[in-house]
Amino acid sequence: MPDPPARGLSRHRRLGLVAGLVAATVTIATLQGPGLTIDEPLDVRPGRDYVTLLFRTGLRFFERSNVDGLFRDNAEHPPLGRWLLGIASHTFGPFQAWLLGPDPTGLYVVAGRVAPALCFALLVGLIAAEAARRWGTVAGVASAWALLTMPRVFAHAHLAALDTFMSLFWTLALLTAARAVDSRRPILLMLVAGLTWGLALLTKIHAWFLPPLVLAWALVRLRPTRAVVAVAGWLVVGIVTFVAGWPWLWYDTASRWAAFWGTGVQRTSIRVEYFGRIWTDRELPWHYPWFYFAVTVPVLFQVLGIGGLIRAWRNRREEPFPLLLAASILLFLVLFSTRAPVYDGERLFLLAFPAWAMLAGLGFQQVWERWGASTMARRLLTLLMICQAFGTISMHPFGLSYYNLLVGGLAGAERLGLEPTYWGDAVDRVLLDDLAKRIQPGEVVALVPTLFPGQGVVTTTNRLVRKDVVIQDESEVSRADWVLISRRRAYWPAALVQRLEDGSGRMVASRSRQGVWLGALWHFPKRPNSSP
Repeated sequence: MPDPPARGLSRHRRLGLVAGLVAATVTIATLQGPGLTIDEPLDVRPGRDYVTLLFRTGLRFFERSNVDGLFRDNAEHPPLGRWLLGIASHTFGPFQAWLLGPDPTGLYVVAGRVAPALCFALLVGLIAAEAARRWGTVAGVASAWALLTMPRVFAHAHLAALDTFMSLFWTLALLTAARAVDSRRPILLMLVAGLTWGLALLTKIHAWFLPPLVLAWALVRLRPTRAVVAVAGWLVVGIVTFVAGWPWLWYDTASRWAAFWGTGVQRTSIRVEYFGRIWTDRELPWHYPWFYFAVTVPVLFQVLGIGGLIRAWRNRREEPFPLLLAASILLFLVLFSTRAPVYDGERLFLLAFPAWAMLAGLGFQQVWERWGASTMARRLLTLLMICQAFGTISMHPFGLSYYNLLVGGLAGAERLGLEPTYWGDAVDRVLLDDLAKRIQPGEVVALVPTLFPGQGVVTTTNRLVRKDVVIQDESEVSRADWVLISRRRAYWPAALVQRLEDGSGRMVASRSRQGVWLGALWHFPKRPNSSP
């Protein structure tokens, strides 16, 4: 007699659920840690506007006048990620006000961070379930743990920006397409998988690079005619989902589509510090993405990932799926080795790390099978994996400053002339509260660097407002009594460098890790006879 059908969730789905719940708990519990980063207000504000207009106008939301006004200044990215941020900001804003006090800017960015935190939890659960389904429970647990304890990946999950959303929807689209191709009815299920690709398209432009991978996978697994038909259906559904989900493209479609593609190539260059030199994002050496991929993941996970690659190559005929994961990583490393703009370390190819976590899980499964026969060996392997959380725990909330032992950690990275910090995460509530205690009525405080007008204003906290203080942008650094500095040296204005070098000020507070300061509060007392 055949075995009775299993009741409830399968083992790999239960594992995915547990892994996702763990990831959600630890991420949401630590959301308020990082300071406000540059992209966050630029992404949360449009999202809040979307939600507000929808509730106010109902179906008239889709009228051209409303669509033109709503998307005119934020059409550089599709809207899905900003929708999620806006929904979270509105939904959880009252909880933020209750726990942290009212947000004087009205943005409620910390509340918005709940959306990427939950999406990160879904991503952890997704790769746990998929790795366990394909290779076993040990691989599933190891994959989830690897992704959860990659310090920079975990740190990005705390930011109300688009990158974690892209990681989730890219990975979901890749995995659903791979499973659809391998199913008994690939053409039908590829139509369903096209919906997930459409969600990825609605998140960021990166998703347009997925079709070559999916087509290659289909040609490897199916007869050519069937593969082409299946991928064609997948493409149609994805593109229809993309256009349907972005009302901005409903009007003047051709010109707006062209403008959207132009945002990937026509944009203001970003300055990057790399090995002690300031580069523009298009001039960086080809090895920049490869280097950051190598040095921003704990070394053990790099070793396990390489082990997973070796196993994948040896078993490529029986099980080619790991090579699809490797190809998805290689695609972006090669892409950003060209003259495509690349900056912020690993951020633009963050979506490569879930695939690497799965390969690390496969590598750990191999180690477990080979050396995990005894109880003692299993305990040692488990302890070794648990210890990989040290980087995430010790660097939090500044996980975006993490470097692994290949460069000697953050201190070694500083000596090599690498960027020690991200866009403002080290100017956090601890530093701002310290400023609120020290500043006196009438004194001026400036934030450096600032990349958009009013960045200082949106960084201002409720405690500062109660003291009648509003943080100014970097244009006021020459006359400021207090300066909040993020250690993004490529964007320090000459006026700040001069004030730091002339000895007139002193650092009164800082936020640091591994002996390296990342954000600081400087005081510049007024000189005698200086004009107010």
